[in-house]
Amino acid sequence: MNIFTLLEMAADAMGDRIAISHRDTDISYAELLAAARRVAARVQAAGATRLAWLGINAPAAPAAMFGAALAGVPYVPINYRLATDEIAGLLARIPGALLVTDEAVVADGITTVTPAELIADGPASDGEAPDEDRGIAVELFTSGTTGAPKAAILRHDNLMSYILGTVDFMGADEGDATIVTVPPYHVAGISAVLSSVYAGRRMVQLPAFDPGDWLALVARHNVSNAFLVPTMLQRIVEHLGDGPAAVPSLRALAYGGGRMPHAVVERALDLFPGVDFANAYGLTETSSTIALLDLDDHRAARASTDAAARARLGSAGRALPTVEITIRDDAGAPLGTGIAGLVFVRGDQVAGEYHGLGSLLDEGGWFPTRDRGWIDADGYLFLDGRAD
Repeated sequence: MNIFTLLEMAADAMGDRIAISHRDTDISYAELLAAARRVAARVQAAGATRLAWLGINAPAAPAAMFGAALAGVPYVPINYRLATDEIAGLLARIPGALLVTDEAVVADGITTVTPAELIADGPASDGEAPDEDRGIAVELFTSGTTGAPKAAILRHDNLMSYILGTVDFMGADEGDATIVTVPPYHVAGISAVLSSVYAGRRMVQLPAFDPGDWLALVARHNVSNAFLVPTMLQRIVEHLGDGPAAVPSLRALAYGGGRMPHAVVERALDLFPGVDFANAYGLTETSSTIALLDLDDHRAARASTDAAARARLGSAGRALPTVEITIRDDAGAPLGTGIAGLVFVRGDQVAGEYHGLGSLLDEGGWFPTRDRGWIDADGYLFLDGRAD
């Protein structure tokens, strides 16, 4: 199933519902679908082999991702924070791409268009999305901790497996909204769009993160759900000082993408007393989350006087029902409970594949995350740095 199907389903079921709020502009699901069809037509007219995005969060970004899927080409969001020569190096690896950017970029074999031009009124594709589960939906450049950037491949069936296994269709109430702060080139930004669309949740875009702006936008738009990387949550905690946060609409706050200091989590729980917290652990190569420390885990750990139970606030939680996680030694042999080693994961959402390098999955379908960690007797995963 093509990821474009998610947007089609949302627009068919709730076309008038607001999909995106960006500054003072609201875009409905029907309007987002129409924009994606115009994007697909522009991609096809340009004869592009990929659709690349270089810029901040904007309404055209989700339209670009779904439009690329309809056109049958990969969507390639690029880190706009990279140096000019680094960006040039990445563009050289995707010849034939249509690049969406407001920047003055000149690259051989690359055609550029602005975000406004991409979704402007014009011809629209009325065709069906290619029905190819193994087609490439997204390519994300990721370098881990060492080496040159690798182009991680996420196929349609990987992303659809993650969404269908973790999100209920139209599961959000009409008034629900999530604030999108993670940049488009991060896998969490990709999954935020896909999961919000399938759930029918409005996406409030914050183009550039600032803790004061984040709090103001959450209050202004009655945001119910949020995802933050650890540095963002830490900055919000520092900004609030003695708090508490005046954001009564916020019900759920997930964090992930790096190690979260215990003290920050403890303080955040104090500053957001009515909010359900969750720690999501995942990788680009796994289509996002593979383990979760959920709201009940946070509450139990916080309320416990047992040191081991409280230590779980520092864990990545337990594997999602749709994936398996195991720990191996350097030779590939499975390790027992509580023994640290290399983290391996498998499941339909796990891609573990790179452009030009092929698949890193072993014969059993296991992907080496290159993270180190251990699993306790109750299945909680504790991470302990990288192996590379």
